[in-house]
Amino acid sequence: MNINLADADNRVIINVGGIRHETYKATLKKIPATRLSRLTEALANYDPVLNEYFFDRHPGVFAQILNYYRSGKLHYPTDVCGPLFEEELEFWGLDSNQVEPCCWMTYTQHRDTQDVLAILDRLDLDTDKPTEEDIMKKFGLEEEYKAGELNCWQRIQPKIWALFDEPYSSTTAKIIAVISVFFITISILSFCLKTHPEMRVPVIINTTESRADGTQSWRLTKDETEPHEAFFYIECASNAWFTFEIIIRFVVAPNKLDFLKAPVNIIDIVATLSFI
Repeated sequence: MNINLADADNRVIINVGGIRHETYKATLKKIPATRLSRLTEALANYDPVLNEYFFDRHPGVFAQILNYYRSGKLHYPTDVCGPLFEEELEFWGLDSNQVEPCCWMTYTQHRDTQDVLAILDRLDLDTDKPTEEDIMKKFGLEEEYKAGELNCWQRIQPKIWALFDEPYSSTTAKIIAVISVFFITISILSFCLKTHPEMRVPVIINTTESRADGTQSWRLTKDETEPHEAFFYIECASNAWFTFEIIIRFVVAPNKLDFLKAPVNIIDIVATLSFI
């Protein structure tokens, strides 16, 4: 009889979302510093009439949480989404990193999805057409713009910069971006094709040979091959555009030092100078 009373005193009833769960207090003490390990009758969640603790939380998730206390293994419920599971774990004071390896891929899948969506959101923001005021902020001319105190160069510089650095700012900027991509593509194709044997021209030289009788003869020989002359003009046109683009972008850049320190610009400048 005393054993039954002691066993009843050690039991605790937890009502989560209308579903009652019964376990031992010692079971809840297995994971200290959590909400369930600190249950006392002084809590507002305790109902002295029904002798139970009530929590208006997700009952399906709690079944896995209570099983974690019993078995020491935290499994992911397949009928709830990742953010809800994380929210429930945080409420009960549990570490989400304790999820079992067998459920880890399922548990982290929603995080990967959220990361991808965040990247897509940033890409969408990058394709938004910047306002004239946004462009002026980059040049530190916001106050002058609002006051209408911009001089001629201050009005022209941001517009030219937007044409070459903000492809989505206008239709003209998109055309310039297409031209840049065109010359980049042509330059790469030219670089690759001029190494192909069918695209190279033999270099013929005239050699003189002395015969045994003291006379001389001339013979045409193939010394080497070189790229077709057309590739040179293609590269000249491409690098002329690249040079023009770099100079314009440097002249209208909001900060000349930042422009020169940018890795992409360093590569463009070195590549163009190497051709020259």
